[in-house]
Amino acid sequence: MAETNSTFVKDRLPFIVATGSEFIGLYFWLYFWDQGGIGHALGIILLVAGFLSERLAVLGWVKYFHEKLQAEYGCVADGTAGKDIKAMSKAAALLHLTYICLTEITIWVTFVLVYDSFGWVPAFAVIMVGEQLQHSLDLALIARRPISEYIPSPNAMLITLLEGIGGIVWLWLVRNSQPQVGGAILLIGLSIEHVVQGQRIKKDLAAEYVAQTTERPYVVA
Repeated sequence: MAETNSTFVKDRLPFIVATGSEFIGLYFWLYFWDQGGIGHALGIILLVAGFLSERLAVLGWVKYFHEKLQAEYGCVADGTAGKDIKAMSKAAALLHLTYICLTEITIWVTFVLVYDSFGWVPAFAVIMVGEQLQHSLDLALIARRPISEYIPSPNAMLITLLEGIGGIVWLWLVRNSQPQVGGAILLIGLSIEHVVQGQRIKKDLAAEYVAQTTERPYVVA
């Protein structure tokens, strides 16, 4: 029972925290953003806190999964590009997290501004292109591989599509006086997205260890 609880805390709980943090950050950011004035600043603070919490939870899970794979394969996978954030200095790790969060915030703020000014079609294009690049960067950094291997990958596109559809439906419902229903749609979309993303990360990290033990390069599918 103790082992089961430990597995839940290390393997499942981080994704629950990541999903909840991103959802709370986005939902209440838009709520306060729409109030105007000081609400803009408060909304951005909540958005930063939400994305930081999400990234930290995922990084904690990645560290756990690395340790699990190291015990299973008896080696350390060096990766072929980039560095694990856990191996960085504190200043470099903070800069890394800040950059990732700022790019994500820029995408969502631009998405809402474009929706309000030009409608849902260009807004959907903004979130799809922006999040495809963002997810490709996230997956590449975690797997320590070039971003070029993920930009065209079907899995990154699926993750982006899940978040993009959830985001556009959420915003449309909020703008049509149904914020609670929109929030539910957003939460469902983020939950499915994180499950798919987690499976992708597991596959890529495990493949790195297999490649390390067999001395064969891993190609992203």
